[in-house]
Amino acid sequence: MKVLIGPNMMGLERGIPQLKQDFPTVAFEHCPDPRALAGAIADAEIYMGHLNRDIFLAAKKLAWVQSPSTGVNMYLAIPELKQGDCILTGARGTHAACVAESTMGMILALTRGIRESIQLQPQHKWAMRDLRQKLIELTDLTLGIIALGSIGCALAKRAHAFDMRVIVTDLYPGQKPDYVHELWGMDRLNDLLAQSDIVVVAAPWTAEAQGMIGAEQIGRMKPTAILVGISRGGIIDQVALAQALREKRIAAAALDVFEPEPLPADNELWDIENLLITSHIAGGTQYEARYLLDIFRENLGKFVRRDFPLRNQVDKEKGY
Repeated sequence: MKVLIGPNMMGLERGIPQLKQDFPTVAFEHCPDPRALAGAIADAEIYMGHLNRDIFLAAKKLAWVQSPSTGVNMYLAIPELKQGDCILTGARGTHAACVAESTMGMILALTRGIRESIQLQPQHKWAMRDLRQKLIELTDLTLGIIALGSIGCALAKRAHAFDMRVIVTDLYPGQKPDYVHELWGMDRLNDLLAQSDIVVVAAPWTAEAQGMIGAEQIGRMKPTAILVGISRGGIIDQVALAQALREKRIAAAALDVFEPEPLPADNELWDIENLLITSHIAGGTQYEARYLLDIFRENLGKFVRRDFPLRNQVDKEKGY
């Protein structure tokens, strides 16, 4: 059995020595060169890394793909993978804390004058009189979270610590956690939008979620509200958001995810004053490789024992 680790920015290959000790009958290989990936994957049964359709079709024995990402829509865009027997597992849970921290950071940057202060520092400008009267405290504000997955839960806990009122809509609402004030089904999305001072889109990408937050939904938000997108591009209609921000129909927005990525340099979003842009970096953490390797090690043991389903095994029809 051959396991191939593809090109990655996490240093996943540093886990190979320990994996060899844990699974002495399994062959492990790292291919750092994208140009050599098609050849290296040809005889691999297990692959951990990103891949496109050409690389997937070059794999003749592939039985399981481990995504380094929480979102798996780029894998399910490969028809042969989605329709075939190859197992797909995601990295759900590995990015919960760091994405939640980044989300709170973006919210604080927009409410506590941090973004403006950074912009004014090179000008050596003391802006207490200008900024202080504009600052917003999060206490008792309502944070609306769309989807209570691992990231939504991590964010709700942090918002609760800021004494915010946390309301959530989810496709499959279960038992309400103590740190959430209200948990509703998606049929109450409009209520969440109308009540929230800050709305965070944490839903996974699916065909049904594409464009879920469009002009109509943004129009239901408070004019003082902030919209934050941290899951996948395409869920928020970027054209509708740009228009709403320019017309000041909502106060501000922050986006870490876009459609397409990278966001083209000539895209209008770059020039919108009340929009904070980060370059899909919210999932970064010094623990990323460790978290993913822990999941992979657990799943490899289950795969060898034929103990299915694997942890974070994707339902290809649901898309997550």
